[in-house]
Amino acid sequence: MRVLICTDSIGALASADAGAALGRAFRAAAPATQVAVVPLASGGDALGAALGVLGDDAVVVRAPGDAHRDIHGDIHRDADRDAPAWEHLVHASSAGLGEALLRALADAPARVVVDLTALVTHDGGAGLLHALGARADVALDAGAAGLTGLSRLELGPARDAVGPTELVAVVAAAELGDLLLGLRGLTARRGHAAGVDPAALLATDAALGALASALGQADAPGLGAAGGCVLALAALGAEVTSGPALCAQVAGLERTAGLADVLVTGADTLDFATRGGDVVAEVAATAGRVLRPCVAVARRVDVSARELRTFGLEVAYELGGEPDLDADGLTARAGGVASSWTW
Repeated sequence: MRVLICTDSIGALASADAGAALGRAFRAAAPATQVAVVPLASGGDALGAALGVLGDDAVVVRAPGDAHRDIHGDIHRDADRDAPAWEHLVHASSAGLGEALLRALADAPARVVVDLTALVTHDGGAGLLHALGARADVALDAGAAGLTGLSRLELGPARDAVGPTELVAVVAAAELGDLLLGLRGLTARRGHAAGVDPAALLATDAALGALASALGQADAPGLGAAGGCVLALAALGAEVTSGPALCAQVAGLERTAGLADVLVTGADTLDFATRGGDVVAEVAATAGRVLRPCVAVARRVDVSARELRTFGLEVAYELGGEPDLDADGLTARAGGVASSWTW
């Protein structure tokens, strides 16, 4: 029997370690079982680790420090002080990310993966372009609020900074269809959720529209991802994808999946709201394309069997255990699952 394991982090274990622990359970259940482990990750340190295990030598760049403050749970108020979070968003800049990217480009790597999954900004990547040397008739590093009146932008220095390096922009899978402008665009989605005055939304949307026009970019699905930072990276020739899809591409996942008898995926928690996250979704979609069964394991499962089938999963098993579940614990808890899916 051939089992392909592609899991997200589980308990205290990163993707590769969780996959290896599950693999030991399947080999223990049936020693002749052939097990392949392919680590997948959505972003953050886990993405760099997964790509490293897969042998990809791309440089992974992320925005430093407080640019990663999570505002997605409550856009209405700032967690740090009694002020509307919207005011911080429209002044937030992606310049820090641009500076990190510029440092990475100094060594002229063949490929740079720009991880945008935790970036908090709303400036269409203007700050990133500023850090790379782009110049305009307004301040590019002052957030969306600083883009008002933009009519001229010189992108050449930023393109020179990138040179022959291939850029890959990684965003959350759910944002791959996000538009930048208009009623379904970035500003409308965030602003209406926060109850922002429509006049302010129109002004911000117009400023981002002027940036897109100066970059020669027509609005398209994905350009509104990561605070619109994809707009700037797309203008520099970047490919846009999700973390799990990138890992799958590097690993040749679909070809390997076609050789397997069953695909096993997993996450720390599997519920209806998150569906286990982007990794589980990528593996389930791959299983559907190659017509193989896909089963999931998770420390916690809060979804019914009927709902699981809408995710593309045959079944999901709750393993239990504490949040710091280790490799031995995961192997032991997955023993029954492995016995059910080996022959």
